[in-house]
Amino acid sequence: MEKNTIFTIGRQYGSAGRRVGSELAKMLDIPFYDKELISLVAKDSGLNEAIVEKADEKAASSLFQSLMVGTNPFGAFPMATSNLGLPDLPINDRIFLIQCDAIRKIAEQGSCVIVGRCADYVLREEHDRLLSIFIHAPIDVRCERAVKLYKIAEKKVAQECIKNDKSRAHYYNYFTDKKWGVASNYDICINSSILGIEKTAKAIMDFDEIRKSL
Repeated sequence: MEKNTIFTIGRQYGSAGRRVGSELAKMLDIPFYDKELISLVAKDSGLNEAIVEKADEKAASSLFQSLMVGTNPFGAFPMATSNLGLPDLPINDRIFLIQCDAIRKIAEQGSCVIVGRCADYVLREEHDRLLSIFIHAPIDVRCERAVKLYKIAEKKVAQECIKNDKSRAHYYNYFTDKKWGVASNYDICINSSILGIEKTAKAIMDFDEIRKSL
């Protein structure tokens, strides 16, 4: 029986990473998760969806950082989240942990595409099923796309791209022991401006098929 694949996608702001992931999921007829994770986390946590969305892909407190390195009295970073017993854990940290559980549950169900949210790190033990991807593009291409899609003023768009990239990098670097956007941390890094959205998604699909045939 052919192994299923969990595709995780990190992306620069404006690089069309979400669109590539959505197109890949459509081609393979598998579930796609990006903002959809917000609803799942809200349901699992009992929190208002607006609160979860506000905390989405944002790093939180120093308490969580100390948990990860094991210097906090509670011990090392807990990979299981359902029985934390840490009522004082800040909201962003609790949401991240609940989100980790949601990502693992999704992965257990079979092939899917998950955008952002440190999914490649959360699922690192699933390395035989995991294909981690990073989508990037030149700044001018990203700026043009952001102006068109997000209606950002041209004079502010470069700053907006840089700000969002920094936020994503901070989130990823904070919750993992890796560096966001560094090629060696991913299986594939692709400049989406070379092939376009559909062909980039097709290239990822073809890569996975070749990998499975080896």
